Amino acid sequence: MKFFQIVLSVLLLSSVLVAYEDQDIDGVDDSIDLCHNTPFDVIVDERGCPYDKKILGKITLQIGSDISFNTLSDPISNFNLFANYTYDHWNFSLSNTNYNTTNLNIVDSSENNLYLTMGYLFQEGSFNTRVSVGTKFDLTDRDTGNRDNDFYSSINFEYIINKKQNIFLYYNYTFSGDSPTVDYENFHSSSIGTGYALSDKWYSAISYNYSTSYYPESEAYQAISWFNSYAISKDFYVTCNYAYTLDDISYDHIVSFNIGVHFD
Repeated sequence: MKFFQIVLSVLLLSSVLVAYEDQDIDGVDDSIDLCHNTPFDVIVDERGCPYDKKILGKITLQIGSDISFNTLSDPISNFNLFANYTYDHWNFSLSNTNYNTTNLNIVDSSENNLYLTMGYLFQEGSFNTRVSVGTKFDLTDRDTGNRDNDFYSSINFEYIINKKQNIFLYYNYTFSGDSPTVDYENFHSSSIGTGYALSDKWYSAISYNYSTSYYPESEAYQAISWFNSYAISKDFYVTCNYAYTLDDISYDHIVSFNIGVHFD
């Protein structure tokens, strides 16, 4: 159970499923374009903004939830908050996981974690590479001091095949902090897949996800995921993801839904 919970937390940090979209046709991907709706005849810089315009960056706020279930135990729900600030090629994000569940053995389990991440995007032609570092603060057992704060680093490769399709590869390595009662193992996770823009607003992707456990003898997590993102408007979007697990220790099905907004 705890292994699957940490996998959910790691997957929250994964932001690799981004399609190439350029609604204002200025040659800059919407995911890094800090000036939307630039006139067609205006020359822009690598941020998608006119050379004479100063910008303060872009803020993204997202709220959502996921639920994991099978036929053998009670569902587990997870409430997620995400905030991101992007300026030029830099991005800074703050997110959390907070859930409470009871399994078939009537054992209550709850966890509250806070994640702080900093990343930098390298761009070279059709290749995008994002390098990130961060830390997890375990706020679950604040009174007892039984915390296991982690430090992690990740790298995300993306190749844009054309304006509609991309392929991606993600890798994360976490240095697990030890609590006074448990000696956790370092663990790593990865994801590989491809996505396709079905329309100007709808992007869909399929990926294979793998993660080792912070428990020495525990089986690795494996799943096939189907991700969808839909732009309601220039500023608002929704995402939905379904994952079917392939290992024997995780919940069989994971469904998540998020809604977000961009501020320029």
